[in-house]
Amino acid sequence: MNGLRKSRGWLCLAVLFTAAPIASAGSSIHTLAGAPEIAAHADGPGAQARFSDPAGLALDAVGNLLIADSANHCLRRLGLEGSVITLAGQPGQPGMDAAHFDSPTALVVAPDGTIFVADSGNHVIRRVAPGGRISTFAGKVGESGAVNGMGGEARFHSPLGLALARDGSLVVADAGNHAIRRIAPDTTVSTLAGDLGVWGTEDGPAAAARFNGPVGLAFDAAGNLLIADSANHTLRRFSTNGTVTTFAGKAGDDGCLDGSADRSRFCNPAGLAFDARGSLYVVDSSNHVLRRVKPDGTVSTVAGLAGSEGSTDGDLRVGRLFNPYGLVVTAAGSLVVSDTYNQILREVKLPFTLSVTRPAKGGVSISWESIPGRTYRLLTRDDLGTPWIPLSERKAVSTQSEATDESRSAKRFYQVVELP
Repeated sequence: MNGLRKSRGWLCLAVLFTAAPIASAGSSIHTLAGAPEIAAHADGPGAQARFSDPAGLALDAVGNLLIADSANHCLRRLGLEGSVITLAGQPGQPGMDAAHFDSPTALVVAPDGTIFVADSGNHVIRRVAPGGRISTFAGKVGESGAVNGMGGEARFHSPLGLALARDGSLVVADAGNHAIRRIAPDTTVSTLAGDLGVWGTEDGPAAAARFNGPVGLAFDAAGNLLIADSANHTLRRFSTNGTVTTFAGKAGDDGCLDGSADRSRFCNPAGLAFDARGSLYVVDSSNHVLRRVKPDGTVSTVAGLAGSEGSTDGDLRVGRLFNPYGLVVTAAGSLVVSDTYNQILREVKLPFTLSVTRPAKGGVSISWESIPGRTYRLLTRDDLGTPWIPLSERKAVSTQSEATDESRSAKRFYQVVELP
């Protein structure tokens, strides 16, 4: 079983005729760890590992994948070499003391390696120090409520989402309270948006906004907070100016429609993550699919088939998911998803677009979506029966890379490969 260093392989192919087309590679889904629909606990190489309702995901500083293994009540790690170990908690034993979790659902990793965990069944936020010591960061174990205050004085109700802000504070999707909370570095808990215990759909200033079971959280490059408002079937944006707006979908209207943000529809969106190009990826849980929202607001389905659950690996046409939940974007640009009801972890290699044009001055211009810092090799050939010939190799400095081919051939094929 390969670990998370696996290359994306060939990614994009286009052919130039008199009129230049635009082609894109389909996304593919494959299983990283676990066995479909076998809920259990086992460490070891990916194919031998077992999970029980894996939920939130996070990456540590070196790229290891951390998993909130919810129904196993523990935290796991899938290493770069492809093996799974148990990091914290007692497998299969929910509890309230410092050695146990109860249905951990979300986790984030601080720059110093500290792991913060939404210990949902215990209604608290836990802290796992780099040495492994578990402590309660905010809330009181086993006691739900809706109270702001210092650390242990605060109360939460089934917190389901976490995100780290630039100032080092921890943002919590307090799902049972239908609110977004903030925990300052000194453990002071306050309400960022919404009204504790009051659900609704209203946009507006933070205190007037209402949510319904918020789950996933993600900050964009400008510091705006995106929220998967799950029971409202929408994506909301809490802007840096303190205003909440509906970013995509329509409150109370579930479905699976692609298109413009206002036309799009979701069904219980959960995990959120941004890629290096500023696109937002959404785990659309009850639709069993992954969606992408481009910076211009256009929504598309990138993996799975709406309303069709399954565990099949393969390309976009055949790959299936079953109530996925957590999501991260790796340094290589692929997605890793906790496929919760399938009891497995999946990797989704994303599609990207390659464009070929012939300028009036002659030659051929080739451009493709890229990830800054990654190296790409452009290959070409004049016939399907001939070998690929390297044309150029370059490290991307932006989200769009370009190259030129001086060939005047009326038909030519181009392929872009992202190098490991």
